[in-house]
Amino acid sequence: MTDTSPLASAADPTVDDHLDDYRESLFDLLRLRTISATGEGMDGGADAVCDLLTSHGFDARRIETDRYPLVYGERVADDPDAPTVLFYGHYDVQPAEHPEQWDSPPFEPTVRDGSIYCRGAGDNKGQFTAHAFAVDALDRADAMPDVTVKLLVEGGEESGSLGLKAYLDGECEDERGESSEPRAGSDATRERADPATESDAPAAAIRDADLVYVADGPQHRSGRPTLIYGNRGILTFQLDLTTANTDLHSGNFGGPVPNAATELTEVVASLTGRHPDSDSGRGYPSGGDCVAVDGFYDDVAVTDADRALVDALPDDADEVKTDLDLTHFTTDRGYYERLLLEPTITVNGLDAGYQGEGSKTVIPHTATAKLDSRLVPGQDPDRAFERIRDHVASVHPDVEVSKGTGFPPMKTPVDSPASDPVLAALSAVWDADPVELPVLGGSLPAAFFRRVDSLADVPVLVVPYANPDQGNHSPNEHLDLNCFENGIRTTAAFLERFADAEV
Repeated sequence: MTDTSPLASAADPTVDDHLDDYRESLFDLLRLRTISATGEGMDGGADAVCDLLTSHGFDARRIETDRYPLVYGERVADDPDAPTVLFYGHYDVQPAEHPEQWDSPPFEPTVRDGSIYCRGAGDNKGQFTAHAFAVDALDRADAMPDVTVKLLVEGGEESGSLGLKAYLDGECEDERGESSEPRAGSDATRERADPATESDAPAAAIRDADLVYVADGPQHRSGRPTLIYGNRGILTFQLDLTTANTDLHSGNFGGPVPNAATELTEVVASLTGRHPDSDSGRGYPSGGDCVAVDGFYDDVAVTDADRALVDALPDDADEVKTDLDLTHFTTDRGYYERLLLEPTITVNGLDAGYQGEGSKTVIPHTATAKLDSRLVPGQDPDRAFERIRDHVASVHPDVEVSKGTGFPPMKTPVDSPASDPVLAALSAVWDADPVELPVLGGSLPAAFFRRVDSLADVPVLVVPYANPDQGNHSPNEHLDLNCFENGIRTTAAFLERFADAEV
């Protein structure tokens, strides 16, 4: 248990007293298979989240979408001028494939070696519930500061956040039949909204947020508390090539007949490497490890302040190499410079030809590659896809390029005053200096909040509560018990400091 003397928050003793209850509430939610990829358990999961929020001090309800429900909860301050924070989370989880690779059942929370092992423990049920438990603890301690707390929990983060996008664009209704039209923050909404009743319309309510706070992802690998000012975006896409009308005998046809596997891998290889404009000042990094697609770096908007944060990070590249049993990195540039400040194209999977035991001497007539591109601030998934599509067409016009899902990158200036109460809370609870990152290497749908006009310039901060080795998306995903506890304490300490902050 964290040493909280002096108290990081007035709620600390209450967290001590009710921690077992909070843990059991989390366990009940973890046992639910809420898998957005397949739809399993999503309807009941939304109801369970709604019940959890209601039982911990929120006025909560479902918001129906064409995909999966969102859950919206709020606790409105007595003072109408009190600051407002909007917490974001998601209740859907990744599938738990290959259960034989788990050391305990993937949907039965199991505590061992100081960690909660279960799918969704860290990503994201164990993180977003910390906000509800913090509000409950502050209420029980009669110490809730004058802050309006709003919590939006979606059910589709792991499959593209389509419901969240539709909601923020004003296309959904909650269970009370209240439409989110027109788009929250529009002039029409401002003129129509009645201050006494506008909290009944979630889309109108979130427009008043002074800060969007996202507890997701792992902390820095040092284990120190972490504040992140944004996240890289993502674009997924697929390449398909068909040559002949069937697989062919490699002896009878090998040589003159095109091989789909060979030709597609050549296209894939052309996407990365050294671009002719490297070292030209057009934004392409020097060296060979970059995205070799024309115009791909034109929109990159990385600031000197972002680079200064990266330069200040602990240099643990050798530890990463050792931990992963790597013989080398693909870059001579700094590990975090390449990870956080530059876009990528990554091959996620290749499929072609014979994959069974032994050999089969065939020429594959079809080949497929699944890829993703991580995008840095300034880049747009649609423009990135157009440039990739044009590049592929120039290399091999017969390759079909299909677009998958994507999130745009999101960035808050690193000198935003909204970070002050977050940094103070992290330091007080974790008793360590926080690590600050300009962006998260992974991708979150946080940028979608910027689609709401009145939130276009509102700070969005990512504050991960999960341990660095949480293993999200992998077998044996786990959340350290101290991280779960400290997450509750951090939210409580943040709310106390946010009440008096200038944001």
